[in-house]
Amino acid sequence: MKVRIEVYGFLRNLLGSNSVELEVQEGLSLRDVLIKALTSFPVLKDAVKESGEVRPYFIIFVNGVDYQLVGGYDYIVKNGDSIQVLPISHGGSSSTLEKYLDEINSVKVSSCLVSKDLADTILSQVDSVSDECVAQVLPKKYYYGSQYAALVAYLTLRAMRLGINVSRKKSLEYLLYYFGDRQISNVLRMLKEERAEEYVAIYACVGSTAENSPRDMFSEIMAGCVNRPENLEKPPDEVLHKLVLGVLTLLS
Repeated sequence: MKVRIEVYGFLRNLLGSNSVELEVQEGLSLRDVLIKALTSFPVLKDAVKESGEVRPYFIIFVNGVDYQLVGGYDYIVKNGDSIQVLPISHGGSSSTLEKYLDEINSVKVSSCLVSKDLADTILSQVDSVSDECVAQVLPKKYYYGSQYAALVAYLTLRAMRLGINVSRKKSLEYLLYYFGDRQISNVLRMLKEERAEEYVAIYACVGSTAENSPRDMFSEIMAGCVNRPENLEKPPDEVLHKLVLGVLTLLS
């Protein structure tokens, strides 16, 4: 049977390709397949140990899903499976990874429950915030907690900074990452069809930008907010799955 190994970041330069196909026997575990991949393509030694496990600062997905969610290294690989290997830092450097983590941790998120009328009003102002901030309004059912909102804000602001954004508007780019869909028409259609009574206004800024920026509608709403949404300990797995697939699509 055939299995595809897909690589990202600097691994593509080492391999000389975005992906390779492996012919393997049935019944092999993910660990066994990674060992075979290492044997067939020794340049993968920077990412894969001889034991079949990935090295620190690398992550694995099977068909776009975190390998731990499908059974870990003991997962029995099936014909046609795709295994993605990513350097977390997209450059293989721990110092770069630490820089990314510092940036993500520096994102400050404020959120507030607002009525439909207020949501309609402030939606017209979502792109008036400063360059290092992003704002959006979502139906309450789609609010997955401040940590998820912060990660999406980081991805959005980084995409705008590096010029790898799909939309010219931060508010729309935020939605693309948030819902893991690179087609803004799909996302806007879904939100338009939603008939919610409560919405969550999200305001996210890098570091101390929020404190140093001129006051705007969002900062005023957050400062006077008396009804904040509950935080989820962890977003639903299917939400994280879509986010991962959206990021993988962007990196492809």
